[in-house]
Amino acid sequence: MKAVPVVLLALLLAALVAPIPARAAHPPVGWAQLDTPGYADYLARLRAAGAPEDKVRLIVEADAEDWLQHQRSRAAVEMDIEWWRTQADQFPYEAFQNRFGELREKRRELLKRHLGDHYREPAEPEDARMIAVLTGPVLGALPPDKFKAVLEVCGRSASRSQDYLALRLDGQVLMNQSDLARHRDQTRVELARLLTAAELEEFLLRNSQNASRLRMEFAGVNLTPDEFRQIFRAVDALDHQMQLEYGAVDSLSARQREEFELRRAEAIRKSLTAERYRQYLASRYPLYRTAQLAVKKAGLRDDLTLAVFEVMQANENRRRRVQADTLLSAAEKTTALKALEDEKQAALRRALGDETYRVFSEAQAN
Repeated sequence: MKAVPVVLLALLLAALVAPIPARAAHPPVGWAQLDTPGYADYLARLRAAGAPEDKVRLIVEADAEDWLQHQRSRAAVEMDIEWWRTQADQFPYEAFQNRFGELREKRRELLKRHLGDHYREPAEPEDARMIAVLTGPVLGALPPDKFKAVLEVCGRSASRSQDYLALRLDGQVLMNQSDLARHRDQTRVELARLLTAAELEEFLLRNSQNASRLRMEFAGVNLTPDEFRQIFRAVDALDHQMQLEYGAVDSLSARQREEFELRRAEAIRKSLTAERYRQYLASRYPLYRTAQLAVKKAGLRDDLTLAVFEVMQANENRRRRVQADTLLSAAEKTTALKALEDEKQAALRRALGDETYRVFSEAQAN
């Protein structure tokens, strides 16, 4: 027997251990290819392999739903708004709803293209009208199941409010702000079961009544997103609790209102820099401008304005309470108002110090 040449033996061994060439694999196909020719080829291969048509339909419908949700999430970011600004309340919800409607129509076209005679109309969410409340990178990116559940909560919330307002219009009930506050609280409770703390805050920042009022309150300050978020965190719990207990600020007694406003003002003050807080006061309270002018007239430091304003504001609240007291006679009101003026001067002396108060009071007298 002739010896096998070493070179030939090496070639034979290499052939034995060499991997068998893999068959050319088709690239993965899913929702992202739904609107490409490759998806139709993919379905053709499935059908050629004997896949039942009802199974093919389930695959296409699932991919179409994934396509819709990814497109919706993308649009939710692209069409997001500056939610911290006053004009955010004028956001044209219709624009996003129209965009979602266009996406749903595109999905129908794709389903008809790939399913032909086996096409069936996709079910539409009952609460699609609420879709625009879930915009932005946080809410727009919610997983589909959570997204749908939140929409259902929003739909129930809107229905409760509409039913309540309908009863009022029919004259069956009187408008009660506490009832409306409880409706809003129920919505918060339901959302808290579905969302993380960060997601719930994002929802409230964009969609709650308290956030809407806060945007109007700070219309003249041009807050940054971080400033608005900090202020909302500071006052939302105060506002919400007051609304649950009393309905609105107008339902508070004069003393309760003064105490509430002081607590709220302090919470806002701690949320802003000194300069930004002064800008807020100047935009919100005409009396702050009065204090500014009085300090400037006296030639005092600008940073004393806040102390003068706080004394003047507290005095004004008490003065209004005396004026509104129907149990006091005219003479008693005069005496009470004189006492309040004396208290104001004493408070200004304590706030400014004796010498600065002397300069301030002399400037006001001239």
